[in-house]
Amino acid sequence: MKQATRPAKGFGSKTFPKSSRKAAVVSLVPEVQAAISELAEGEQSIKAYMNPKLFEDPAMMRNVAERLRANEVVVLRNAFCPAFAEMMHAELKSKDVAWELNEAYFEDGYHHRHHNVYDQSTWSARLTDALGVFSSAASAEYMQHLTGRDCSGEVTGAPSWYKAGDHSLPHTDWVGQRTVSYVWHLSKNWRPEWGGALYWAQDDHAVATYPASFNTLVLFSVTTRSAHFVTTVSPHHKGKRLTFNGWWQSSWVPSLADNLEAVLSSPERCGALTHTQLQAITDLLSDPWQNIEAGRREVLQKLRLKVVEEFFPRGARAGLEA
Repeated sequence: MKQATRPAKGFGSKTFPKSSRKAAVVSLVPEVQAAISELAEGEQSIKAYMNPKLFEDPAMMRNVAERLRANEVVVLRNAFCPAFAEMMHAELKSKDVAWELNEAYFEDGYHHRHHNVYDQSTWSARLTDALGVFSSAASAEYMQHLTGRDCSGEVTGAPSWYKAGDHSLPHTDWVGQRTVSYVWHLSKNWRPEWGGALYWAQDDHAVATYPASFNTLVLFSVTTRSAHFVTTVSPHHKGKRLTFNGWWQSSWVPSLADNLEAVLSSPERCGALTHTQLQAITDLLSDPWQNIEAGRREVLQKLRLKVVEEFFPRGARAGLEA
């Protein structure tokens, strides 16, 4: 069967040919459906879907930007328009969601266990459109404005469900081209003693725990020091610990035509390097077949080694090769 073209905007209000595995959209109360339809007629950007109250005082979002640029975690309560949050919660609670166990255990002791839906062919139309809000050009531009990070690359996102025993040990998210992490919490009536909290390792222990909640958006800039983890979900919990989370990413891949000296000499710019970008610079300088003038190669190697030492003062290099 020929596949129909998806509409540019809207949240699954029309029926399109789909595979038997794709989840159906859930029924919404009329008020929520009406609000969602109104949002779908406007700009498909994260800012347009956020709670207008966040922007009543300009100083608030200036503070958010300052904290993100200082590599702090930002937690926005009641982050999105209520109807958008209610719609997403209803979609993730649906029995048709094709949850799959995602777990891995590594020799360095790190491991994670949680349930996700990475196969977008099984998503309902509304989930697909929700990712479209986060991944739109307008959203990437706005997040780049807030964070000062390059968000021009692919935007990823997926639902997560942490069941009893699920967890993620400490990690930084410094993988690939990730620059800004987002976690949209969608857990109703969740109690802190049930676990599933974000622990931000840079904060003082007394204030480092952010319990799961409903319609809370967590944002942080991804660096080699953005360490965090998710505490284990208790077997005594009630309800579902749900999120929709992912990353804005950079599109820049370094080449010898770039002014790499300027990048590696600037604390701000080299501090924002992604794993892929630092690896690409490492590969270029390690490749004897690259036509690099000897003096330039020496300068760049010294600058690169200084960056590596700053990123990994204790020697562990988070998968960086050579």
